[in-house]
Amino acid sequence: MNFEPFDTSLVVKRLKDLVPEFREVSGAAEYAAVMDLRGFQTPSSYVIFAGESGGAAGPRGARVQPAVTRFGVVLAVRSYRPGAGDQLGDELRKFIGLTRTALIGWVPPVLGATALTWEEGQVMDYDNSTVLYVDSYQLTNLLQK
Repeated sequence: MNFEPFDTSLVVKRLKDLVPEFREVSGAAEYAAVMDLRGFQTPSSYVIFAGESGGAAGPRGARVQPAVTRFGVVLAVRSYRPGAGDQLGDELRKFIGLTRTALIGWVPPVLGATALTWEEGQVMDYDNSTVLYVDSYQLTNLLQK
């Protein structure tokens, strides 16, 4: 490891391995390429690096620095919108659960990494065919020369 940010491709690989029901598991570039809700393959997920900070407790110095890393997992799922516009239909609840089961508590194979923790989740956008939902996660890892 060096002073590079956390590699979110490790999260992409984990979701591909543990949630084969996703038609696509990709990163920020693929997410940004979709122009509207109907352009998303469903069900799919996109791992997006959100940022990092140096506020974590741990060893500090010129050669080692703890970093708190945050990322989001955007889920694109078929939205049937039963009843009065319920965005959290059965399919979305299923994929939220599968994703959280794969990630919460997982320790990535990175020097000094802590187990992933879930921060929050929310509906980002929806229409009568697709819903986008994002869960936020964080972990601490070591930046080290």
